[in-house]
Amino acid sequence: MKLIIGVTVGFVVLIVGVIGLVAVLGPGATAGGGGGGVGTAVRLEAVAVGELVEVVSAPGQVEPVTNVAISARVSARIAEVPFAAGEHVTKGDPDADPPVPASVLLRLDSTDLEALLRSAQARRDGQAAQIEVEESRIESQAATLQGTQASLDEARRDLSRNRELVASGDVSRSAYEQAQMRHDELDSRYISAQANLEASRRALKVAGFSLQAADADIERARDNLSYTTITSPIDGVVTLVNVEPGEVAVTGTMNNPGTVLLEVADLSMMLVVAQLDEADIALVHEGQPARVRMLAYTDRVFDGTVRSVALSATRLGTKFFKTEILLKSEGDAIYSGLTADAEIEVARHTGVLTVPSQAVLGRPIDDLPVDIRDSSENVDKNKTIVTVVYRFIEGKAVLTPVQIGPSDVTHTVILRGLDVGERVIVGPYKALEGLKHDQSVKDEREDKDDGADTGDEVGGDAQADNPSGDDETSTDERADTESATN
Repeated sequence: MKLIIGVTVGFVVLIVGVIGLVAVLGPGATAGGGGGGVGTAVRLEAVAVGELVEVVSAPGQVEPVTNVAISARVSARIAEVPFAAGEHVTKGDPDADPPVPASVLLRLDSTDLEALLRSAQARRDGQAAQIEVEESRIESQAATLQGTQASLDEARRDLSRNRELVASGDVSRSAYEQAQMRHDELDSRYISAQANLEASRRALKVAGFSLQAADADIERARDNLSYTTITSPIDGVVTLVNVEPGEVAVTGTMNNPGTVLLEVADLSMMLVVAQLDEADIALVHEGQPARVRMLAYTDRVFDGTVRSVALSATRLGTKFFKTEILLKSEGDAIYSGLTADAEIEVARHTGVLTVPSQAVLGRPIDDLPVDIRDSSENVDKNKTIVTVVYRFIEGKAVLTPVQIGPSDVTHTVILRGLDVGERVIVGPYKALEGLKHDQSVKDEREDKDDGADTGDEVGGDAQADNPSGDDETSTDERADTESATN
């Protein structure tokens, strides 16, 4: 009899334990589905009408719109560097009242160049004096030629008279021959004087050209001397200083660009020189809006506008197209040379159906249920992969083929296959990866709410049934022990 009572008590304890387990797990514990008898917790989002912006991303570097690298036009020792990096300089304003002089960026030693200028001026003065000598010589030769001309005219008349007299026999033949000889001598002298005069005139013309060359040498010497004082070509900030007083500035050649002494930039207008991939180049054009992020300004996003797009690729390890984006800095100074990431808006779609991109999956067409594969107009049987989403309908994951449009970083446009307000499964990723059609699922947010309510309810019921705090299993075990002892 005692044995029968013990067995009965143990069986009652087992039934009470099962009932308690069912109460804790809830009614979903006995439901069917792919979660081992429990619906898989998933995250849901509703299909909504919204706006989607297509962007093209490209890395780049911040640079000033205007940046001038200052190099020397003449080789000379650097005498003075008045400005340091970070100081403001100006190109000056001669029309201001009073006039504003340009900032002197560098002064070079001008001793040698001043000597070259004096030498050029001396050569020019000597050439001018030589021209005066040639002019005087020409005047003298012209006077000599004029006297020879007069003597030749007289000899010509004398020869004519002697020719007539020798014919009449009034003079001897020897007198006529002397007159002829004198005429011929003066004629030769006249021709020679005329040639010398013409040569002197040409020599004077050459001297004039030499004088012009001397003037050009003076201008060049003065120009080179002016290069010893280098002023700012723009209003801006000195961003780089590469030299110190005492160093020698080296001029550039065809194969050597020369020493960059310093750089001046206008930091009020900055741009991002982005490296655009060739796959995106056809989508980008001048005037498109852009958003720029920089590591130095993690809490800010700068607006910008595409200023220019290169028509040819640049090869520096990889091929890219240089794209300039003008930044709207709102008057704030931005450091030159910062690394930046640009997002260029290439298209904007409004009033379109969108879902989170994680909800859009690719499934082999052969894995689709036959009725969906044959009936859905969104299934292209010529392809091996079909784009699908999982709708949430009455606690089930319903596989739904869709046609998609453009995407951005987070969302994808649905062209066909879904309606506004329908809920789709968007995560978690592990659940989406193994999700099957018609699998039992539940909203993870509702699951958390139900879990909290169930826990409170179970605890309250247990306290009400056992106000003393002792559990039923312990009581039954004590009864069973007592029965066995009796």
